[in-house]
Amino acid sequence: MEKDRILVVDDELVMCNLLADMLREKGYHVEYAQSATEGLKARAKGNFDIIVADIKMPGMDGIEFLREVKLKEDPEAVVIVITGYGSLESAQRALRLGAYDYITKPFDTDKIYFTVRRAIASRKLIKTNKELVLQLKEERNKLEQRVKERIKEAEFVYCIAREILSTLDFDKILRSIVDRLTDELNLERCAVLLLDNTTDELFIKYARGLNRQSIERTKIKKGEKISGWVMEQDELVHSEDVNRDSRFARRKQEKYYTRALISIPLVVKNECIGVININNKKTGERFTDSELQLFREIAAELSIGIENARLYKNLQEVYIRTIKALTLAIDAKDHYTEAHSEHVTTYAVDIARELGLGLMEIEAIKEASQLHDLGKIGVHDYILIKPEKLTPQEWEEIKLHALKGAEILEPLGFKKEVTELIKQHHERYDGKGYPQGYKADEIALGARIMTAADAYDAMITKRPYRKAYSKKEAVEELKKNSGSQFDPRVINAFLKVLEKED
Repeated sequence: MEKDRILVVDDELVMCNLLADMLREKGYHVEYAQSATEGLKARAKGNFDIIVADIKMPGMDGIEFLREVKLKEDPEAVVIVITGYGSLESAQRALRLGAYDYITKPFDTDKIYFTVRRAIASRKLIKTNKELVLQLKEERNKLEQRVKERIKEAEFVYCIAREILSTLDFDKILRSIVDRLTDELNLERCAVLLLDNTTDELFIKYARGLNRQSIERTKIKKGEKISGWVMEQDELVHSEDVNRDSRFARRKQEKYYTRALISIPLVVKNECIGVININNKKTGERFTDSELQLFREIAAELSIGIENARLYKNLQEVYIRTIKALTLAIDAKDHYTEAHSEHVTTYAVDIARELGLGLMEIEAIKEASQLHDLGKIGVHDYILIKPEKLTPQEWEEIKLHALKGAEILEPLGFKKEVTELIKQHHERYDGKGYPQGYKADEIALGARIMTAADAYDAMITKRPYRKAYSKKEAVEELKKNSGSQFDPRVINAFLKVLEKED
């Protein structure tokens, strides 16, 4: 055990030797200096626990020595001063400057031992406290750094979760997550593999860091290789060196994965539907426990995204079946307009494409066109097939079919864009249409397109009150009413569509 170190500073050699011998007997390591100047030099060279210094010394006295040590070099230094009985005033000055205690001449042996022991204990306490404070600062800095990292990780997961919730496009979700992970964490490779239920094999749905050949050729059965094993076991794998991992030594590994690999199962309703694999940092650093937790959270979010996309796909299928059933109901109601909705849909979609509309707009126009006459379900049959001119009351009932169609669809959860187009498909460009009397740009562009398509197909179709128009006659009517009933821009596009049809 290392001895406590004491420096004695006194100009009298006899006193130095006396104190040194007394303290050495008690097991202390003692050195001495015969002047304050030498004492400062000795202190600079050695690491002493306490200093015992005489107040009365020639040149720099003990008070100046104390001031030099405590005020200029080390405020935490433990200094005991030696003074005579007649110089207690000097001892009090020393205490005010920060001396720990004082001992008087002639020496009281017990008093010296007691004072030195207390001083050593005080020094150790100061040292321990200082070390604890440093440790606390280090721990606080580590904690602050960890909090910052955790906040950054939480923000990262939040951004991914927000993207997942913002779209039901499954491919877009996968690309976003894999690209973010690869770029943010500087990964060599990242891949999502999903189970094909028809072949019972895993295939790579999206990946970064793998060549096209690896992506296209990878087909993995449950239990095979690494990804198949993770899926079968429904167990996360974190391997520092996958090539030496005993779990995979006897099975053919996915050779594009090297060294550090994290493979996490993607679980939806207690069913494993795939895995996400994270392979190596480009920097060569190891994956931390914090990053492993981050990957777990992202895998959980990805699983939620997959489930949402599946539910949406199923909902879309129900939605499409509903549209088809309602379209058939319309045609069954009015046999004179059989396939009318289908024809209007084809014309409207072609016009929308000619105008360069986006996919979402075209999809809304397509759905609205298929269902634009749904409200006729609520119109009496005799009105629909009446060959004579309608009475004002009968005409008012016909005019309500646009609103009735929207009212039927709204409780079924159809998009507002679709129901609004149905409401407006009998509005006129000049404002003389129904039910709201909108004009020009007040009418949704999709509705203006549907109006032209609807009118054209009605003209070239035989009705109970008139014969069918020829195509040439119908085109002339479109041109004649461009700017009044129809939007000129829509008619120009429609004429191009009809020319292409020829």
